[in-house]
Amino acid sequence: MTDEPWLMRIESGLAAHFKQADGPSRPGTLWTVGIKHGNEHYQAMVKALLADDATAATRKDEKYQAQTAMQYLDERIRQGWHPSQMQDHTIHISNPNFDGGGGGEPAKPWWRFW
Repeated sequence: MTDEPWLMRIESGLAAHFKQADGPSRPGTLWTVGIKHGNEHYQAMVKALLADDATAATRKDEKYQAQTAMQYLDERIRQGWHPSQMQDHTIHISNPNFDGGGGGEPAKPWWRFW
């Protein structure tokens, strides 16, 4: 089973303003991500808050935000985290870095631990 890929999909998203201990509430989305590895199924939640510098286009691009949340979880799995381990996942999403290849697609979504 270790050769099986980790498959992910967005199962739901709740867009809201989330209270912050160190200041005013922040807009973002609480994503529920379904994760499958072989015959095992898991769920993880990622609170994706929008960074202060997020443009209007980034703020309304739900596909980019969802992909960024899944990319974050993929990287966490590669670092040794297992979806059976309950963990609070909170990231800040900023504007995408474009690859300059003319395709207009982000080279890599930007996120950081919070």
